[in-house]
Amino acid sequence: MLDETRCVSIKSVLGHNICNVLFLLIFWSGFYCLCFGIAVSKIKGEVLDFGNILSLFIGGYYHLWYLFMMIGLYLITPFLREFVRKENRLLAELFILVALATHFTIPILKGIANIWVDANFIVEYIQKFYLDFFDGFIAYYITGWYIVYIGIKRRYVLYILGILSIVTTFVYVQLTKDYSNGYSNYNAFVFFYSVAIFVMLNSVSFAKVSEKTKKYIILFSKLTFGVYVIHPLYLTLIDMVFTYGSNPFVYILVKFIICSLLSFASCYIGSKLPVLKKLLKT
Repeated sequence: MLDETRCVSIKSVLGHNICNVLFLLIFWSGFYCLCFGIAVSKIKGEVLDFGNILSLFIGGYYHLWYLFMMIGLYLITPFLREFVRKENRLLAELFILVALATHFTIPILKGIANIWVDANFIVEYIQKFYLDFFDGFIAYYITGWYIVYIGIKRRYVLYILGILSIVTTFVYVQLTKDYSNGYSNYNAFVFFYSVAIFVMLNSVSFAKVSEKTKKYIILFSKLTFGVYVIHPLYLTLIDMVFTYGSNPFVYILVKFIICSLLSFASCYIGSKLPVLKKLLKT
């Protein structure tokens, strides 16, 4: 969407991209509202709370935050396209640096505040500048453009940062149990290992991949959105069958494998059906 050689008009963004995501958001909000707001309550014999049902529908199931965020990014895309260009690479770099220095440091500072209370003062000081323009998800958006269209010369530096970030995040969460700050999408450590993975995948040359492997990659790519929207359903059903045991590693691994297989299988079948395939892709 930020590719300057691609024709992206305000009309196409509003009339196609946003309308498409909005339709998917309404459908899947209704789907999960029906499943967990009505069906599960009926099965448990609970009295239906129409206030909670309406709230679930309007707010969306927990993972649908991503669709709300997508609509926001689509809305801001025409504005970003005015300066996110190759000749303005320094502006893009400045945007990313300011976002890292502000939005992406706040979760880290909040984590430090658990040990050193005065770190909260730094958070409050940063927030005084109201730098909402440098929002974290916009920074991800621009960084993705930068990686693809400008490129990263010293990839090994990002790989090292990515590995250190994963280790730091793991150790911090294990010691503090501070999941909200440790796993926050606005955490600089999450940003660095996400960027490292994206750079690694983007550096793979399709010319060196066999045609058979290429077909599987394209197939899985087309199914990823469907897996995203449907996987919470399977996670909930799995939780009803398998209880959390004494070995969390085995439990998470088994749950991940079963959920992934069911999600991909159902999305693959759904992608073959005319009606369902429209609900499983953006």
